[in-house]
Amino acid sequence: MTKTPQVSKSFQILEQLSLAVIVIDQDGRIRFCNQQASMMFGQSKKKLTTSKLWELLIRHTFPQRLLSELWECNRSFFDNDVEFIFADGRHITTEVTADSMSLDGEISCLLQIRQNDNLRKINQENAQKHHISASRHLIRGLAHEIKNPLGGIRGAAQLLSRSLDSNELKEYTQLIMEQSDRLRDLVDRLLGPNTLPKRSATNIHVVLERIFNLVMLDKPENVSFERDYDPSLPMTVLDPNQIEQAVLNIVRNGMQALAEHFDKSVGNERARLIMQTRFAGNIVLHDKRFRQVIKISIIDNGGGISEDLIDTIFYPLVSTKSDGNGLGLSITQTLIDQHRGKIEVDSVPGKTAFNIYLPVIQDNEGSDL
Repeated sequence: MTKTPQVSKSFQILEQLSLAVIVIDQDGRIRFCNQQASMMFGQSKKKLTTSKLWELLIRHTFPQRLLSELWECNRSFFDNDVEFIFADGRHITTEVTADSMSLDGEISCLLQIRQNDNLRKINQENAQKHHISASRHLIRGLAHEIKNPLGGIRGAAQLLSRSLDSNELKEYTQLIMEQSDRLRDLVDRLLGPNTLPKRSATNIHVVLERIFNLVMLDKPENVSFERDYDPSLPMTVLDPNQIEQAVLNIVRNGMQALAEHFDKSVGNERARLIMQTRFAGNIVLHDKRFRQVIKISIIDNGGGISEDLIDTIFYPLVSTKSDGNGLGLSITQTLIDQHRGKIEVDSVPGKTAFNIYLPVIQDNEGSDL
């Protein structure tokens, strides 16, 4: 059994730092860690100092080549985009600085790890908002340009139908009108919701129960649909129909993805989708900090969302399904935005979570929205 090295006074200073500090040997065994590292890894310091760093992770993007160079020629390095995925499903992005040092007469590596998820997430959110807003303006302009000639095509087909004696030819004009109507409906969906929210004081679980009962009527047989509610959540002012539509879009997407994934996979694990509610406080939504926030999570254990799509999944016309039109999640985000909320997605193979954050609004505050 490896003996934990004696901690000197200089190491005791590291306990006061707000960044994680870990010392590893060439085998990856942790020789020292501070309290911040213990909190980051979700393990006790005793557990960490009897483990190898890589055994605590199920996946990571740590630059092993640079680490090898550090062992060979004492070359320090810095990487500002290192991802750690832990066994409990947590996924964090960090900045890592590595330096060589001597500990108990052995060459070791001193790692300084700072979590930068919040800054990265803010930058991603701002960039995503800009791109989505630009794409929506483009699509709305295009949709209006399509609707005008489309109405003329339908009207001309309707007039032509009245002047035709042949039923066979009338079938063609009817087909033109039906396809014109179909295109008009698609364009209307591209334009997004065209009604303002009809807000009222609502228990979010009443809305989610409607979704649960609706989905249970026709859910895939190989998917388990579960609920995990926090019954202490307060009432809030929102449009129950719009929030139902927003959450239902995500649930149905998840159901379809799970059914397809587990139909192709081999193993005994069962497809599960969980609709969860939690309290989240002190969160900034639309540049305003709210002390009370409701968090709705739709979690599944499917194959995850590909890295090529994860950053654009809320864009209009972007879809993970071969037969999808890419409007469901775009509409969901629009509806959530109208409620001054936000929606995020975290996805790795085996766990995808769509998290919706809605501010708790009292009756007397609803008129200000």
